[in-house]
This record gives sequence, structure tokens and C-alpha cells, in this order.
Amino acid sequence: MSPGSQETWSRFEKVHPEVLDRVAAIHDLDRSGLGRLSEGQEEARMDVVRAALDSEHALAPLAQQLAELDAVVDDLESAAETRDQLAAAFTRRFGGDSDVVHAVREIVAELGADSAAQRAPLQSEIEALVAPLSEDEKAAVDRYRKVVAEARRQTVEISADIEALRAENEQYVLRAVTADGQSQDIPVAEIVRGFPANRLGFAERLKVYLSRWAEFLLAEPREANTEGGVFPAIWGTVAMTLIMTIAVVPFGVLAALFLREYAKAGVVVSAVRIAVNNLAGVPSIVWGVFGLGFFCYVVGAGIDEAFYPAYVSENKPVFGTGGLMWASLTLALLTLPVVIVATEEALSAVPNSMREGSYACGASKWQTIRRIVLPRALPGIMTGMILAMARGAGEVAPLMLVGAVKIAPELPIDGDAPFIHPSRSFMHLGFHIYDLGFQSPDSEAAKPMVFTTTLLLISLIAILNILAIRLRSRLRKRFGASQF
Repeated sequence: MSPGSQETWSRFEKVHPEVLDRVAAIHDLDRSGLGRLSEGQEEARMDVVRAALDSEHALAPLAQQLAELDAVVDDLESAAETRDQLAAAFTRRFGGDSDVVHAVREIVAELGADSAAQRAPLQSEIEALVAPLSEDEKAAVDRYRKVVAEARRQTVEISADIEALRAENEQYVLRAVTADGQSQDIPVAEIVRGFPANRLGFAERLKVYLSRWAEFLLAEPREANTEGGVFPAIWGTVAMTLIMTIAVVPFGVLAALFLREYAKAGVVVSAVRIAVNNLAGVPSIVWGVFGLGFFCYVVGAGIDEAFYPAYVSENKPVFGTGGLMWASLTLALLTLPVVIVATEEALSAVPNSMREGSYACGASKWQTIRRIVLPRALPGIMTGMILAMARGAGEVAPLMLVGAVKIAPELPIDGDAPFIHPSRSFMHLGFHIYDLGFQSPDSEAAKPMVFTTTLLLISLIAILNILAIRLRSRLRKRFGASQF
């Protein structure tokens, strides 16, 4: 605490960055440290569950029981080591012939005997529980026990580091005094930012403004999404849009090629075209229900049954629930009619004389399509892709059913193998807007975030479209004779 306002502000400017660094360190330890330990324990437990699928023993409860017994034995051994260290310290302090040292050694010996007597039946119980297991079962259970023991040790160390950082932050408190003399103590660790608003010049105000935008674009959300940033939502929106585009364009182009170049005109082709046009008018929530039922409950459940039976037995579906991949494929189906119609129009715009000239040179139908028709139809295909991206990126209703969440603890792409996790849930800017605008406990306080996120979503869609339009313009310049 400093006596005057200027001295207090100077002290705050010096202390606050250090406190924020410690807050960030606590967050990293909690998430990267304790979080990784929990993930490691869960992976080891699932290895035990996999081994139990072909076993007559209930390995998961057995492994948990053994881990608890190991914890008791470790505590007894740690207590014995502490007593030995205490006896050694007394010996160094008073000498080996001191009466105090002899008394301490006797006490340590008695406690050690009691500890050994307590450990013996525990070790016997552990050996009896492990004895009936096969080698593979023992390997899975032993791995789980080792992972849990190491996690328990590291948890103690990380928790101690976190408590030390918190204790260091707790000594810094800002006392705010109002004009009428009322005061309130505010922990500096709870202050996100501070600046003397009435003394800022233009450059300082611009710096604060840009720093707020940087926080909004690059930070994670906090305070029930009403504060902080939307970086996970930006990442999820871009990733979903790109995956959707990669999925829908090839299928849409192939379908349009078949309808325009290969299929003979008739009742069936006309019915297919009518169906495609009607699909474009299906409400998006219907596509969401279809994606949930087909992709999640049928395809995803089948993948889980085939490749993740251990998770199925634990009622923890991997692909049998909403995720980035299913959301992208659902929106790909939603935007498929747009791509088909635009591609058909682009193919029909290619003059037949170019096809006939290719045939006259001896080219086959596929060679003509690949080398003559498709390159000149690419601008029109890009138009369909742009329209699909614009619609898919802004859809929210299907995502509510197939993968979008309010808070995603992990991104679908990270630095942990296999690096890409298509089964993970994700945040989306559109769903973020819906959640803040209609589900927030304080909708008035969330309005600035709602409006800013809306502006960001529109800007993001515009940027993606501009990039696609530039690519289309380059293609038009290359094939200027057959613009679409």
C-alpha cells in the first residue's frame, strides 16, 4: 500500500504485470500440469478397460483398489523417510552420543516397527489381488498403478507451486477510495487491466484500444463468455468452414458432372434436379437432426463399436457424439445443392464447340472434361464454393445438435499426437452469439460482446469470400474466353 494516489498508481504499474505473470503461470500449471496428469490417468484406466474386455476379472475396480492400497503404502514409506531424516538432523545437531538423540532414535525405531507392521498386511493383500491375473492383465494394471503413483507425486508438487504463487499474489491488494470516503480492498490478481483514463493522450488511448482488440482476438473467454476473447471460436469457425468446403466441393462437382455430362435427359434426371432444388429449401435445423441421427448415432456409433469398444463399455462415445467432423459433414450436406446448381450452370456455360473441337482431336470424353470443360468452368465452381462458404459459416441451428459447445477446453488441432482430433467438440462464433444473446445470465452486460462477435463473424465470412473471389478472378483471367 502506498499513501497517495500517484504513489499508489506508480506502485500498481510496477506490481500488476508481475502479478499477472503469476496468474498466467497458475493457469498454465492448472491446465498443462494437472490437466495432463488427469489425461494420463484416464488413458491408463482405459488401457485397463480394454484388457478387461477379454478378461473374466473386473480389472477396472481392481486397478482402482490397488492404486488406493499403493497410496497408503507410499504414505507409510514417506512417513518413515521423514522420521529417518529427522533422526539424522538431531544426530548432526547434538552428536551421536547425546541422550536426546538416543531418545529420538528409540521413538523412530518404535514408529518404524509399527509402520512395517502396517505395511506387511497391505503388501500381502496387494500380492493376493494381483496373483490371479494373466501377464497382459498384470501389465495393464501395473501401468495404471505406476501412472497414478507418478501423478499423485507430481500433483503434490504442482499444487505446492500453485499455492506458493497464490500466496505471493495475495500480499498485493489495491484499496479503492471513493469521493465520499468509502473504500474497498481489491486483490491485484483479480484486476485484469488498469489505466488512468483521464490522463491518456491520443497515442495511449490508441494503444489501449488496440490491446483490447488483441485480447478479443487472441485470448480465451472468461466470466461465462462475457469477457476475454473468442480465439477458440474463431479457430472452430474457420476449421469447420474449411473442412465443410473440402467435403462439399468434390461431391458437388462430381454430382453436377454426372447430371450435365453423363446422364441422359429424362424423368429420372429431372426428378433428381427437382430433389436437389428442394433440398436447398430444407430448414437447417432439419439437417441438424439428420446429422445427429445419421452421423452421430449410426456412423459414429459404428466407428466406436469397431475401434473404441472400451469407451463404449464405459458409455463414453468418441465418434458417437457431436464433434467437428460431424458438424462439417452436416453443413456440407446442407450446402451441397448450392454447389451442384452453380456447377451445372458453369458447365452449361462452356461452349459445345470447345467440346466438339476436343473430340475432333481424338480426345476421349473424360479427357475433354478434365482438360477443356472443368478448367473453363472453374470460375463458376468457385462461385458455388463461395456461396456454400457464406451460408455454412453462418449457420447455427445444426451446430447446436452436432458439436458446437459453449466452452471447449481443447482445440480440435493441437500439439499432441495425433494432432488432429475430429471427434472433439468446438466453439463457433455463431453459437457464441446465440449463447451470449439468449442464454447469458446477464444479457445486458453481454451486449457489447454480442455486437463485437457479430461484426467479427461477418468480417471473417467476408475475408474467406474475398480470398475465394480473388482466386476466381485469376481463373477468369486465365480462361477469359469463357467467363461465367
